[in-house]
Amino acid sequence: MIDPSAFLRKQTLISVVISMAISAAFFMMVFRSGNPVAVWAPDNLAFDFLPQSGAAGFMAALMPALQARAAIAKEHSYGAPPSITSIVIRALALTVIALILAGCVIVLLKASGITVFPRSTAFAIKVAYGALLGLIITPPALRAVLPKG
Repeated sequence: MIDPSAFLRKQTLISVVISMAISAAFFMMVFRSGNPVAVWAPDNLAFDFLPQSGAAGFMAALMPALQARAAIAKEHSYGAPPSITSIVIRALALTVIALILAGCVIVLLKASGITVFPRSTAFAIKVAYGALLGLIITPPALRAVLPKG
């Protein structure tokens, strides 16, 4: 029998770790050269929050929900699992929330007046932001799928 609270905690933690790892890997690929890293042109660290939020937000919602669906289907005790279509639509809606969060980060960076970060600071910011995406996006995606109780 699925313990919804335990499943939510475990999957959220996994999502946070995976989002951090993906954020780190993409940072290393996109910003492989350059110290310091420019917030605006030519490096565009600020605008990189948009694709990061879109991709990581979508996956942080989609994959845990699909895993929950599979666990529910395996149990056969919670009725019919939610449809894949409803999971994808919810993941897209949560991606919009992640993109709004990226917009807020961009506005904050603009308001701060910061134009460059040391490479290590930029890396830490992007990895921490990846963790934040997993922490914010995964729980509502799972709560919509998991049985109540």
